[in-house]
Amino acid sequence: MRHVVFLRLLAVLGSGLSALSIHSEGMAAVIVETQEAARHTTTVEGEIIDPALYLREGRHGPDVEDLISQAAHAGQTLALLEEGTETVYLFLASESRENPNEFLYDHIGHRVSVTGFLYERGGLTGIVPTDILPLETEEPPQPPASQQDVVE
Repeated sequence: MRHVVFLRLLAVLGSGLSALSIHSEGMAAVIVETQEAARHTTTVEGEIIDPALYLREGRHGPDVEDLISQAAHAGQTLALLEEGTETVYLFLASESRENPNEFLYDHIGHRVSVTGFLYERGGLTGIVPTDILPLETEEPPQPPASQQDVVE
């Protein structure tokens, strides 16, 4: 009996897809596929949140800033709640040994614009921030007093 073994390695660069197929006459084919997470640069506007507090209780914003800060200092990875879509982006560090919250402490509970590398896999979305800018000041600017408001 003659067995013909065919080995094919297909690597499609750019899409991150690789497949290995092994075929033999009279045997089932074996296919192994891996796909790297999609990665691209984007800018997202939203609020820095504790994802556990948000998912469990729906709480976020300046009213829970102390709770978010305590969670971050206890090791909770923070996230960004996107305005409009309410998509939650987990903050990721660029290296596995780094703290993903390192540049977030000053922005906890506040609106920010985050630019970074976006990763998506298995229904999760994460961002490695390269730039974080506040979207609002702590106190909104006061309008100039008109002459009618001035009491002599």
